[in-house]
Amino acid sequence: MLAVCGIVRQNGRVLVCKRAPGMQFSGFWELPTEGLEGDDCTEDALERGFFERLTAKICTLVPVGAVDFLCGEGYRLLAYDVELEKNFFHIYGYNDFRWVKPRHLWRLRVLEPHRVILKGLEFF
Repeated sequence: MLAVCGIVRQNGRVLVCKRAPGMQFSGFWELPTEGLEGDDCTEDALERGFFERLTAKICTLVPVGAVDFLCGEGYRLLAYDVELEKNFFHIYGYNDFRWVKPRHLWRLRVLEPHRVILKGLEFF
C-alpha cells in the first residue's frame, strides 16, 4: 500500500496529528497522512487529505523522502514538505493536533515510519 504524508513547519515547529479512537494505531501521533485511492497521484491524494482532514489548501509540495515498513502486506510512506495557503480551522478524522518543537517530538508516541522520516530530516 502507498500513503503520503505532509511535513508542515511553522515558527520552528512541525504539525502532528493524533489518530482517533477506532482507527488502526489509535492514540499514536503522525504527520498528516492520506492513503492513495484508485488512480490518485501522490500530490492529489495529499491535497485531498489536507482539504478533507484539516480544511486546508496546499500552496506548495516538495518531495523529501520515503520509508518502507511492514504492516500486513507492507507499506511505503512518501513524505513531502508542505506549505499551506493559510492556517486550518478544523480537523476531521483525527483526535487532536499539535505544533511541536522538534526536540519535543520524542515525548509523543509517534508512529515509527513518521519517526524515521523526521529523523532523516534531522528533526530528532
